[in-house]
Amino acid sequence: MRFKELIELVRSDIALKQVWFLKKDSWFNKNIRVYLEPGTIAVVVYRFGHWARHIRTPVLKQLFRLLYIIMKSVVVLSFGIYIPSAFKVGRGFAIHNFSGIFIPPTVAGNNLIVFQNVTLGHLRGQGGRPPKVGSNVFIGAGAKVLGDVSIGNNVVVGSNSLVMNDVPDGCTVIGVPARVV
Repeated sequence: MRFKELIELVRSDIALKQVWFLKKDSWFNKNIRVYLEPGTIAVVVYRFGHWARHIRTPVLKQLFRLLYIIMKSVVVLSFGIYIPSAFKVGRGFAIHNFSGIFIPPTVAGNNLIVFQNVTLGHLRGQGGRPPKVGSNVFIGAGAKVLGDVSIGNNVVVGSNSLVMNDVPDGCTVIGVPARVV
């Protein structure tokens, strides 16, 4: 991955946040404040760490990995957002609000929107595999997606839902356990 690709991914992440959360806000909020929000900072640190994994020069790779570990520690301790660099997500990744967000090394598509207190996790009895998330997915505040499940494309996971089964494309799930509505 080139540095130019890193910049393009960060721009797509910020553009999604500007369109989704800040479309009716003032110029200042859309163009300045968006860069200062904890969710944006966490996504930029994650993107940097993912980019650093692909550097070929050993000395530079170790230097950038050390810098990433320091920045990630600050994000985890300050904002309560844990996103490892092994997580693979497409263009457009936005975190709205902060605190209590845990995303394991898994795979997600484009345009993933995550609210506060969201956990994507694995269950010990299922071999420890985390969920896979499709494109154009919205995960509401407090939602938990656990186990070796697949979330389809164009899915809304409602707030405080517990998803433990596969979710088909184009639907909304709510409840504990989550069911299609």
